Amino acid sequence: MSFDWRNLPSLTALRAFEATAREGSFANAARALNVTHAAVAQQVRALERDLGVSLATRQGRRVVLTSAGQRLAIALTNAFSSISDEIAQTRAGAASRGLRVTCSPFMAERVIMPNLKDFWLHHSGAEISLSPTRAYVDLVAEGFDIGIRSRHPAVQDGSISSGLESFHLKRIQAIGIAAPALVNEHINAPEDLPWLWHDDMDLELKLMRSGGLDVDRLKQARIGSPNLLLEAVRGGIGATIFTESLAQDEIDAGRVVRVDIPRPIEVDYVAVIPKGPPHPLALPFADWVRTFL
Repeated sequence: MSFDWRNLPSLTALRAFEATAREGSFANAARALNVTHAAVAQQVRALERDLGVSLATRQGRRVVLTSAGQRLAIALTNAFSSISDEIAQTRAGAASRGLRVTCSPFMAERVIMPNLKDFWLHHSGAEISLSPTRAYVDLVAEGFDIGIRSRHPAVQDGSISSGLESFHLKRIQAIGIAAPALVNEHINAPEDLPWLWHDDMDLELKLMRSGGLDVDRLKQARIGSPNLLLEAVRGGIGATIFTESLAQDEIDAGRVVRVDIPRPIEVDYVAVIPKGPPHPLALPFADWVRTFL
């Protein structure tokens, strides 16, 4: 069935009248809509003028519907109820589809997977589809609901694609770590150590420069898996930069030590989602990730 929006009264007025009919008074309707009593009465009177018919009369504090008002109230209540039901089903369908997440291997292995049961405590039954990759994928083209990314603090949101929205999660401290024996063998400068990287080598070199290191002097190798990287660091193969909070257990256990770096290193973590209505779990998931960074 087609209709012309120009022939319909104001939706605000229709909503005010439906609430008045359902609640039985302007005062109760105002409370239900979280507006003033006068605003509801004004909208109902405007609707009557628009339609050219009386819809309700006041009897004390109550409102009594005319026959025309009763017919319109039934139609509006049915229509708004149908809309409400369909919206609820649409939201439930989006939530049941599951949340598709793209992130770095480091984020997946060291932050999300070890703590995922905590997310499920608050969102029981939520389906999470996790795709770790070093690449910055096209969220819209690949059908992802959210991406968790790290970047240098100097990078601004203007670098994000126009079809995406970016939300800052947290700025964290990163530190250099290495096996004690390796540091003892190379005591002159951090540039004398072999360095191991994971994920985005370009970002990690930028971070090292911001920490005051001469990256042109570094002996470097990339190890794709954060867990393998940490094993290599423990084994004395090389040093790496690591999130301070996540490295603390390794330091406390004596498996690694800090590597002195001239200046502090900071990393920004952001959540990126496609513009438009987000997946119902996208923003809760981003807030949850923030708590474990």
